[in-house]
Amino acid sequence: MMIGSRIVAPEGYKSLQKGEVYHFLLSDGANNRVRLVFFSKAKNSLKAQLITFGRIEFEEALENGLLIEEAPDKFPPWLANIQGVSLQHLEENRKSAKESYDQKVNRRYLAIAGLAERANKILSADKPSLEISAHAKDQSPPQNPTRLRLWFLTYIVFGRNKWALLPPLHAAGRWNREDHAAKQKLGRPSRKGKKWGFHADRTMRDKILEGFLCEKAKEKTKIGIYSEVLTKFFGCISVQKKGSGHKFVHPEGKPFPTYRQFWYAIKKRVPQRELSLALKGRHDSRKLSGSEGEFSELLSNINQVVEFDGYYISENPAGIIEGTAQKGYCVIRGTCELSGAVTAIGFSEAGETMEAYRMALFCMAINKVKFFELFGFVLDPEEWACEGLSGDIIFDRGPGATFDCLPEINWLGAFELTPTFSGQSKATVESSHPRDKHPTAQPSHFLSDKNFISLARRELWRVVMDNASSDATSRLNDDMVLAGVRPTPQGIWDYWDARGRNSSISMEFDTAVRTFLTPTPVSITRDAVYLHKRKYRSEALIATGVFDRAARHGVIQTTAYVLTMCVRHIWIEVEGVLYELDVMRSVKTTEGTIDLTLRELCELGQMRRDSEADLEEEIPATQWFYRNRYEQATGETWGGGVRKPGGAPKNAAAKRDSADVARFRGKSQ
Repeated sequence: MMIGSRIVAPEGYKSLQKGEVYHFLLSDGANNRVRLVFFSKAKNSLKAQLITFGRIEFEEALENGLLIEEAPDKFPPWLANIQGVSLQHLEENRKSAKESYDQKVNRRYLAIAGLAERANKILSADKPSLEISAHAKDQSPPQNPTRLRLWFLTYIVFGRNKWALLPPLHAAGRWNREDHAAKQKLGRPSRKGKKWGFHADRTMRDKILEGFLCEKAKEKTKIGIYSEVLTKFFGCISVQKKGSGHKFVHPEGKPFPTYRQFWYAIKKRVPQRELSLALKGRHDSRKLSGSEGEFSELLSNINQVVEFDGYYISENPAGIIEGTAQKGYCVIRGTCELSGAVTAIGFSEAGETMEAYRMALFCMAINKVKFFELFGFVLDPEEWACEGLSGDIIFDRGPGATFDCLPEINWLGAFELTPTFSGQSKATVESSHPRDKHPTAQPSHFLSDKNFISLARRELWRVVMDNASSDATSRLNDDMVLAGVRPTPQGIWDYWDARGRNSSISMEFDTAVRTFLTPTPVSITRDAVYLHKRKYRSEALIATGVFDRAARHGVIQTTAYVLTMCVRHIWIEVEGVLYELDVMRSVKTTEGTIDLTLRELCELGQMRRDSEADLEEEIPATQWFYRNRYEQATGETWGGGVRKPGGAPKNAAAKRDSADVARFRGKSQ
C-alpha cells in the first residue's frame, strides 16, 4: 500500500460509507494511527476531509476484508478528463484567459509550500487541521483554511505533483439549457430583437430529432430537410414577407426552431459519424473519414492477396477497316497488396467482361516472357518476374462476380467481392490505375493511331513501366531501407521473393490454357486449321498426321483455345496433347494484319464469307453480261453449233480445211 492508494468498504465500515472512495495518506507508527483522506464534491466546490483510525484496527479490517485496497490514483479523479493532455494544448484551447494554467498552479503551490516542507510533522499532529488553519491565517493575504487544506492534501496524496493543483476549469460551461425552462430564447440576442424567437427546450429538441430521423436522406439538402421538418412536424407554413422574400410562421403562434437552432440541436444529439452518413451517404462520408490502416499491414507474403479492377483508356482506338473512332477500351489489372506490383493484365473492348478477367488470370499464372511472346514481343525475365496464381483474389461486383469458383478449388483459397461502388475496398489496385489530365475545355475525343491490339501491346509495356517506376516508398520497412531496396513495386517484389516470402501457386502452361482461355470452334482441313477463314498450322501438328486424316475423311470440326485479344496463336488439342499453332503468313502478308483480336478476326471472317456469297450470286449475271456483249458484237451465239455422233472426221474435206487454216495463219503445209 502506498500514499494515494484507493480504499473502499464494500459493506461500509464505521465512518466509511459503502460506495465511496477514500485515499490512504499515512500510517503513523509513533502515534499508532492511520489517516485517510476523503475528497467530497459539493455543488460548486471540492472539500478534503481527514479520517483517523487506530493502526491495529485498520490492519485488522484489511485482513478481514472489511476494507479493500485498490490501485493508487496518481492524478485527481476530478481531473481525469485532462490526464495525459499536454498543458500547451490546454492553453491553446482556452479563450480570453486572464491567467495561464501555469500561473494558477504556481499561485496555489506557493500558498502551501510552507506546509509541504513540514508535511510529516503536520500529518502526525493530533489536529492537522489546526496547523493548516494557522498557516492560512499567516498568509498575505490570508487564505481560506478549507481551500488550503484541499490543496495541501491533494498535493501530498497525488505524488507531490504540482499539476494536481490545477483547477477543474475544463468542466466549466456544462450548464444544460434543456434541463431549465425559459420563457424566451437563450443565447446571443437576435438581430431581429432580444426577445425574438423561441427557446429550444427538451420538447422542441425531441421533435427536431424525430423529424430529422424521418426526413433524412443523402439526396436531400440541409435546407430541404429543415423545411420538411418544419412543415410536417411543427405545422409551419411559408408566407410572403412585406416587400419581397418569404418566411416560415406558425398559424397558431406555436414555437418552432430557426435554421441554426435546428442544426445545432441535431449536432448535439446525433454523433458526427452518423450525421455524416445521413447527409452524405456511406461513400461520400467515407471520403472524409480518417484512415483505418493499410491492407498490406496484415500481409506477410507477396501474391498473398491480389486485387483486380478495370480502368478505361481515354483514347478511342481506330477501327481495323475504316480507321474510325471505336468505343472505349477496358484494361483489367491485378495488383499484389503487399508489394503493389501489377501481376496480371487482361483486355476487353467497350466494357469489363468475364473473358478479360480470365485473360488476366491466365497472364498471372504463366511466365511473363511467354505472355509477351504471344503478343510478338521479347521480354527479359527480370523485367516482369511475377509468375503464379494467388490463392486469395478480390473482384468487384461487375462481370467478375460471375466467376465460377468451384472448378478452380484446387488453387483458389478465397474469392472476395467488394461492396458496390466502394473503391476504397480495393484501394491498392484503384490507386495504381493510370491517371489522365482533364483540362477544362470544349468537349473532344482523342482518336488514337492504334487499333485495339496495338493499344493492348502498349498497355503491356505500361505494366512493366509502372512496376519499375511507381513510388512505393510507403511500403518499405526499416530492414528494406537498410538493404538498399529500390522503392518500386518490382524492387519490393524481388526483395521478398528472394527471401521465400512468396505465396504464388504454380500452374502448367497447358493447364492454364485449358482453364482460362476461351474455347472457339475451328475446322481442320487437309492443309490447315481454320479459325474464321484464317489459317493456322505448326510443324508439331503436321507430324501428328491430322491433316492426312482430314484429306481422307473430310473436314474435322473441333475446338481451339483462343486468347481473345490476340489471335496470333491458338491452341488445339489432338489425342490429349495441346499444340500451339501459329498464323500462316505469306510474303505479301503485312505485319499489321497478324495481330488481331478475336472480334476483329470474326469481322474479317464475316467479310470473307460475305464476299464469297456476293460472288456466288454475281457469277451467273456477270457471265451472262459478257456473253451477251459478245453476241451483240458478233451476231453469233456463245455456244452455237451442232453436236454430231462419233469423233471428229479425218477425211479429205477435213484435211482441206486444215490446210486453209494453216495458210490463213501464215503457215505452209
